[in-house]
Amino acid sequence: MARMSWSEACHLDRSLLSLDHFFSMPPDYAQTLTGGLTNRCWKVVATDGKAYVWRPTTPITKAFSISRFQEYQILSAIGTSHLSPAAVYINDQGLLVDWIEGSSLTNDLSFDALLKTMIKIHDLDTQRVPVAPFNYTARVDHYWMLLPEESKVEPYLSLYNRWRVAPNLADVGLTLCHFDLAGYNMVKTEQGNKVIDWEYAALADPRLDLTLSIDVMDEKPLDAVYQYCKLRGVEGVDDWVEGVMAWKPRATMMAMLWYLLAHKLWGDDEYLTQAEQLRQTFCS
Repeated sequence: MARMSWSEACHLDRSLLSLDHFFSMPPDYAQTLTGGLTNRCWKVVATDGKAYVWRPTTPITKAFSISRFQEYQILSAIGTSHLSPAAVYINDQGLLVDWIEGSSLTNDLSFDALLKTMIKIHDLDTQRVPVAPFNYTARVDHYWMLLPEESKVEPYLSLYNRWRVAPNLADVGLTLCHFDLAGYNMVKTEQGNKVIDWEYAALADPRLDLTLSIDVMDEKPLDAVYQYCKLRGVEGVDDWVEGVMAWKPRATMMAMLWYLLAHKLWGDDEYLTQAEQLRQTFCS
């Protein structure tokens, strides 16, 4: 993280100037935060020592269908759960949230611990979350629409067409889903594990959320589903197994399009390599 004066930070990112009305005095300093793929965020430390994270709205966030206002709505609704940072301030330039002090769980998180946190999220009262349900087809269509024409070719075209429609599954209800739950988005604190980076969060089929984390953690799907259902006390495990297996190729295709779009936006060939690796998983 690069630490710099507030004026230097504002010169680099003009969206920080929109916080002038929030702070009675200019913050002490700001630091760039690394690790996020979508977001280029800032740690902002006020003169009283209190720290925040500034999550700007940018052309990149818009390209990935990220709404800072929806993120604010979700964080505000679940604030009493103590699972997430508190949403502090929102404007058309971005979202300010509390900084969570602790140690990253990037390399120190068991799948059991991840599932216990995921279940806490899935058990939150969705009546308090005033956002529209996630639309899988609309999301992948949006990614596809923004891709350059040279990416809309075989075999990407066939994979997109085959898997662009959500599966027809037994209804297990909608829950709040994080959609990027892994150690890199979790912080170990004195009050327990907390979750950061809620920009992709939505009301959705929890089996998709589970599928995404199974893939990130490289777990065996069947074992992972049984473990989740046992921890959550879910009956009808077959509906969950069927759901995860049906979502798996769709989640992979969605991630593939995400990396193709990231390659277009940033020009980093590593994103193209990731997209190609995901494409190859369909061959196996």
